[in-house]
Amino acid sequence: MRNIFQCLLSPQRAKNIDQGGDHHHASYTPSCPPKTIILGFSKGGVVINQLVTELAFADDIQSTEDPTQPKDGSFCKNPILPSSMESLFDSISEIHYVDVGLNSPGAYLTDKTVIERIAVQVIRKEKPMRFVLHGTPRQWRDPMRVWIREEKDKLHQLLESEAKKSGGRLQVCERMYFANESPNLQMHFEIIEKLIVS
Repeated sequence: MRNIFQCLLSPQRAKNIDQGGDHHHASYTPSCPPKTIILGFSKGGVVINQLVTELAFADDIQSTEDPTQPKDGSFCKNPILPSSMESLFDSISEIHYVDVGLNSPGAYLTDKTVIERIAVQVIRKEKPMRFVLHGTPRQWRDPMRVWIREEKDKLHQLLESEAKKSGGRLQVCERMYFANESPNLQMHFEIIEKLIVS
């Protein structure tokens, strides 16, 4: 948490806080813009899929820039909330799929074009973005819903392929929780407590 405060406070204010001083007048430091981490749990993977798709095709959409905001992607009025599609994209540092799954296909994004376009934007903007796929046997080893694992594997493969071309800017990581346990509903919720985001 200290890093977040150092980012949002002027150096003098951060020093005052470290020394136990007053911190009621925080100011924003433009050289350290906020980072957005997106997490989608369970059926929330569908929301991530849509967000990633929208971002992938953002260049094709008429600009949603707020004319009162600077064009450099910085944040003026509210240093925490992005004011446009571009500033939102620029702020996203990580996207986490957390034990996502559905009773029908569509839990993971498997559209090659979308992943390619995201990679192109990440490379063009020179802003790293990391995708992390978190899962449990409940979703990834369910014999009644094999498409979940197949979709996860497909997304992982697409991201790895584009990551190799991105010079390290696009990254992908996969984490399995409760790997040695039999699939059960409890682990699906316990992953939230065990989640490793860093």
